Amino acid sequence: MAQTWVGLWGLYVGVLVVTVAIQAVIGYWVYTHQRDRDGARWFLAMLGTGMLFGLSILLFLLPIGTPLRRAAYALSGYGALLTVWAFVVFVSTYTGNRLHRNRAVNGMFALFALAYPVLAVTNGSHALLFTSFTPVAEPFPHLSVERGPAFAAMIVLIQLPAAYGIYLMATHLLATRRRSGGQLALFIVGAVSIMGLDAISQYTGLLPLEFSHASFGLLPFYLLTAVSLFRFGLLDVKPVARNTVIENLRDPVLVVDDRGRVVDFNAAATHVWPALGERVPADFEAACPALAAAVTVPPTGDDPTEHLSLTYDGQARHYSITVSAVSKGSHDQTGWYSILLRDITELERSRWQLETQNERLDQVASTISHDLRNPINVATGHLELLEARLADLEVDDETREQLLESVESVEDSTDRMQEIIDDILTIAREGKTVEATEAVSLADTARAAWENVDTGAATLEVADDRTFQADRTKLLTVFENCFRNGLDHGPADVTVTVEPLDGGFAVTDDGPGIPDEHAADVFEYGYTTSEAGTGLGLSIVETMAESHGWTVSLDDEYDQGARFVFEGVDGERWPRDPPAAESSH
Repeated sequence: MAQTWVGLWGLYVGVLVVTVAIQAVIGYWVYTHQRDRDGARWFLAMLGTGMLFGLSILLFLLPIGTPLRRAAYALSGYGALLTVWAFVVFVSTYTGNRLHRNRAVNGMFALFALAYPVLAVTNGSHALLFTSFTPVAEPFPHLSVERGPAFAAMIVLIQLPAAYGIYLMATHLLATRRRSGGQLALFIVGAVSIMGLDAISQYTGLLPLEFSHASFGLLPFYLLTAVSLFRFGLLDVKPVARNTVIENLRDPVLVVDDRGRVVDFNAAATHVWPALGERVPADFEAACPALAAAVTVPPTGDDPTEHLSLTYDGQARHYSITVSAVSKGSHDQTGWYSILLRDITELERSRWQLETQNERLDQVASTISHDLRNPINVATGHLELLEARLADLEVDDETREQLLESVESVEDSTDRMQEIIDDILTIAREGKTVEATEAVSLADTARAAWENVDTGAATLEVADDRTFQADRTKLLTVFENCFRNGLDHGPADVTVTVEPLDGGFAVTDDGPGIPDEHAADVFEYGYTTSEAGTGLGLSIVETMAESHGWTVSLDDEYDQGARFVFEGVDGERWPRDPPAAESSH
């Protein structure tokens, strides 16, 4: 009999000794190798409180006298409270939940942390923590402990947030792809082991000793959680980000560690590399050779955005590639990078269609320039010959005058056709998106454009100056067409004003303005109120502005003429000493 109880006692003590020793080893390894990872400090906190828990029960089982055993068991209860709190904070932080910041939960643990020592010291007078410590001889000498109502309530209440924490981990287990499921399952089994052994020892009578065996769940808990969290890198990518953002992306995402291995990926990546889930962690170059050849990890900082064609579910897709350093909370995971492949297949298709349309537009412009100009030139030449022969034609003066008027009318029509062709060519050839810009002066460009227009008695005023980024040739076209609009519709001595604005500039004239019924149509292609106009001038202005990414609008609140406002101008700055308003004739 003595050998039996000594062997059982040795088993109990041995398990606790091994538990404490393993806790110390795991704590040392985590502190020296993993302490910079998010969640590691709370894991260390769980280790510290768990060691207090385990050492207290170890002392409780040693033959050190009943008073010391009672004190050791009371201390173990305090360690259990702190261990559960550290677990709740760890799980809440890991899953991105705010449970550990809940006032009710914080208040409960704070109350227990303050009340427990007071109740433990005074337990002999009220028995609220422990109602009895009864010496028992079988199967070996120990104390049978019966919980008091206060301690029983504390255990039940702290297990509620602990159970919710396990539920949070289980939710992530279900939401995480299969590769991480095993590791999360290990974590959950370890967490349940403490609660399960406590419940079995308290309510079933299946265990030989009459006190809580929760401390014996510490060994599987720390072993399984250490393996799942650190050996398999479950802390490397937070599941809250994976489940709510990355996993739901249709674009493939990979994470490459500092050893050049793919350590994480989302479901979309398996559509490009189906065998990836079976090989992770896998060498990046071996697992994704085409991608590894296209990108530089780590990026050099000045690398252009890479583009790559890959097969997604059997279909060719085009991707742009972005490589970024992985950031984890307040720490950077040095040498770790995420690779995002953004599907730009539709964008590439649109770009190809746009290029095709531009090529066709160039062909149309070429046709207009050559095939239409030639017949017009022939017609103009014949008109000149006809006009010369009319002078020698023997007809009465009235008939001659009528014929000359007809010739002049046709000449006006051919001239107008030439102007239309010029305007169409401007839209076709210069209406493309601006790719290269330079710093231009608003005042200098406006004055240069004014010199290109037949202004007569009109006046240009430049209210102020600023510089901004633009294609100077297209900006000249903008000003020239705005000026012609004011000259064509205003009096001979019209004044045109160019002024900088916050975010752009404005071109104003003091002519009759644009009637309200025409205000909505001024930028329409081919719209004009003048018999001599082509109706393309302001359409060209809008096209040139949009090619820069600007907007142009008619200021319908301006009642002293016409005012065109250009907005969305980038890269602008005010001169340090802007000049006073100047005029040009």
